[in-house]
Amino acid sequence: MPPQTKALPIDGASVTTFDRFGDHRGYFNELYNEEKYDGLSAPGERWKQVSFSSSQKHALRGLHCSPHGKFITCVRGSFYDVIADFRDGSPTFGRWCGVLLTDKNKKQVFVPGGCGHGFFTFEDDTCALYLQEGCFNPAKEADTHPFDPLVNVQWPVPEGVVPVMSAKDEAAPFLSVRRPKLCGYAPRGRVLVIGGTGQVGGALIEAFGARNCVGTYAATPAEGMIHFDLAQAAMQPQLAIDLVQTVYPEVVCICAGFTWVDGCEREPQKANAMNNRGPAVLAAAAAAVGAKVVWYSTDYVFSGGSSLPGSGGSKANGVAAADAGGPYGEEDPPSPLNVYGSSKLAGEAAVLAADPSALVLRTNVVYGPEHVGKNFVYQLARKLGSGEAMNVPVDQIGTPTYNRDLADATKRLVEAGASGLFNVGGPEPLGRVAFAEKVITALGGRRPLDAGLIKPVETVNAGQAACRPLASGLKLDKLRAAIPDWAPRSVAEAIDDWLANPHGKSLGE
Repeated sequence: MPPQTKALPIDGASVTTFDRFGDHRGYFNELYNEEKYDGLSAPGERWKQVSFSSSQKHALRGLHCSPHGKFITCVRGSFYDVIADFRDGSPTFGRWCGVLLTDKNKKQVFVPGGCGHGFFTFEDDTCALYLQEGCFNPAKEADTHPFDPLVNVQWPVPEGVVPVMSAKDEAAPFLSVRRPKLCGYAPRGRVLVIGGTGQVGGALIEAFGARNCVGTYAATPAEGMIHFDLAQAAMQPQLAIDLVQTVYPEVVCICAGFTWVDGCEREPQKANAMNNRGPAVLAAAAAAVGAKVVWYSTDYVFSGGSSLPGSGGSKANGVAAADAGGPYGEEDPPSPLNVYGSSKLAGEAAVLAADPSALVLRTNVVYGPEHVGKNFVYQLARKLGSGEAMNVPVDQIGTPTYNRDLADATKRLVEAGASGLFNVGGPEPLGRVAFAEKVITALGGRRPLDAGLIKPVETVNAGQAACRPLASGLKLDKLRAAIPDWAPRSVAEAIDDWLANPHGKSLGE
């Protein structure tokens, strides 16, 4: 298998996984081959110097800033390799990330020129090999103290251990001493948003601030984000551990999941991987570095009082349907009707088992600005705007949730140190037809839509593969008590905010 290179959260930095061939005699592997390594690592003709270092256990080297890029391999022992972006004008200036390099995990790191670089060792006689784009010139090197508060690297130094540093590194100045304009510059936050390209992830990045977030994508590359596949991580937990060790986050918001309700019926294994096992694996990895975990669930853990075939009454994973209907509080007994709801219910238990201090947020009928344009309001504007009729369930009731309100509640709950299960929804119990009519009224002349193109249908006749809860929605009493200054916006208020502050795809596209 050729080397596999992935982008890191520092612009231009990457981590490469290479192959190794062995037998009873030992092993052989290539540390670089210009015909096999792709464009994220440096072209072979740029290498001007090869260097080698040996370090004792608990040695800390760095942060050393060279104008030349470096390609680093651990050939003996293990160390946590750190890149810090010191490049003025870089979109990731002030951010740092790390990668565990060992003589066994077959990883290499490319550090772009102009970035600070350092590492902390875990074993005696740890050896590193460097390919460098230029020759070492002390006059062009600019060292920064490894504990510079502006960068705020979270070195994985064991409790009670004093790292072994050189006198030169101990005497290195803070970055603001060399660049006085950085005095008062706040360090970046470290919020990891799994599913940053989605409507909840995008709103979270807005709420926490883009400079404080690292977002991930699964299928379609997105500028400034890194790749992470939650379904893969469910089967290979090391992927979650690697991601968390790279970002070393303070907060991990897990927005990704398999939310196509009918698709979950067809692919229950995928549903449970993405809505149950994957989030639990990630929660365990995040808890191991002390990060706050936030995961999103759904009102589909309830039956909505349904008991008719096509809209309720079936069993999902052995959980019986039937309750009095919503809106629901956090203490109401769940009774999912479909695979999506049952996988999310199992995910709630799995995430809280992996990290009892996690925050699990149930929400429903989320809408608002996003890059993909899939939610109900986008579909409504797109179809009606083109003169096409749209079938809308007349008997499904929820509490539609503006994604920016969901993100704001998330941020406030994290700041309040909340944990456990909370509902986050909108203030108005609405059927889907009433919701659509309120959207049309709120858009008014700004995006005129013909309400006559709405075709009410009963859920039982909608041709959907999965049963849906009908009388649903979420109560917000517990949430309001925890963050009393938070208030969800009505549909009209949300649409006004959306149009005043557009983001992502335009309505109607």
